[in-house]
Amino acid sequence: MENKISKKIVVIHDGLISNEDPLLVVLRGKFGIDNVLYFKKSDDGLDYVLNNLHQPIVVILDMNFSRNEKSGIEVFQEIREKSALVYIILITANEISKINNDDLISLINNDAFAVESVSAGYTKIVSLVESAAHKLDTRVDSALENWIVLHPESEKNKPYIMTRDGQSYSLNQLLTEIRKQTLLGMEIEKDILMLVIDMLSRGKKSING
Repeated sequence: MENKISKKIVVIHDGLISNEDPLLVVLRGKFGIDNVLYFKKSDDGLDYVLNNLHQPIVVILDMNFSRNEKSGIEVFQEIREKSALVYIILITANEISKINNDDLISLINNDAFAVESVSAGYTKIVSLVESAAHKLDTRVDSALENWIVLHPESEKNKPYIMTRDGQSYSLNQLLTEIRKQTLLGMEIEKDILMLVIDMLSRGKKSING
């Protein structure tokens, strides 16, 4: 069983020149050809993300799609309904100040990683992706997700923990709680952080030791 799952960089954007756009070329150089996926249609990109929540994902999402497709905001909201652990960087062709107020509130309240103007250039966007990828490696909830996903499927559906009120949860159920950042999911994260702090305070520097 491997210790880590490769991050996927998912670009959902209908305004790129081609599959060889400089943004995609640079991202492939940094994260690997197989780990950078490009979708021109918002529905196709959304389907990929929702069907691959078992792996760490950073999304670069265009806000401006044609009328017969889901908007960037709609894609963002549908991803957030399933998981709070996907980092989403939104790119807009308009000035940030011209984003609809309700849309802006939704982005803030649902933890968009960043909103950037396309005029900022691909180097700025790549820098944001690198920052998001680093945070995926260091967040407690992402580490928990990665740990659960690596278990065999036969183990994920067995009862794993019992809460103080006697409710039993399997690893798959815990994964849902963590992804949706429910009260239980956040409580599990808090307990693990407290455990690590306690171990460090007692001089135990290696969790596996």
